[in-house]
Amino acid sequence: MIKQINLLPWREQQRLQHKKRFIGGIVSTLLLVLFVQIGVAQYFLEQHNIQRARNQTLHQEIAVLEHRLSILPELDRQRDALNKRLHVIADIQRERNRVTRLFSVLPGLIPQGVYLESLVLNNNTVDLHGFGDSNGRLATFLGNIERTIWLNDVAMHSIVATKGEAQQDLTRFNASFSMLARGAMKQTEVSSTDQLVRRRQ
Repeated sequence: MIKQINLLPWREQQRLQHKKRFIGGIVSTLLLVLFVQIGVAQYFLEQHNIQRARNQTLHQEIAVLEHRLSILPELDRQRDALNKRLHVIADIQRERNRVTRLFSVLPGLIPQGVYLESLVLNNNTVDLHGFGDSNGRLATFLGNIERTIWLNDVAMHSIVATKGEAQQDLTRFNASFSMLARGAMKQTEVSSTDQLVRRRQ
């Protein structure tokens, strides 16, 4: 008689093992997916924080640039004011040099017998008032001025015959001439030097 073999416990055990492995696989898959999601979320969070820090830095740089741009007009005004002051100082320096040169040259232009009572400097024009003991000496005075390369536009405005304290004959005069600008003075001096060199050649 064949013995009956009961395979039900073995099959039940095998079924339970398959079920455990299936559940374990599902749990492992779920854990893996969870870990991946956590990693991806952490990565995007970190990237978001980095981008936010970059944006904050960019906003700070923009604020600094806007502040610098806002003070540019004030800096331009200060620069313009400084340039005006420098131009004024330069003009004063040029005017002082011209006046110094005029007073250093003028005594050599005035011949004996001609006397100046007043000298008025108005921009580039010099007005002279004085007297001389003869018209010839006044003509010599004007000729000396005309021969000076940086003085021009010599004009005699009035000549009045009068008497001095000792009843000597005198001639009062009112004359004027112009001083060339600094650049024109240099060009005139160079031109005169060239003409002198040509004459010597």
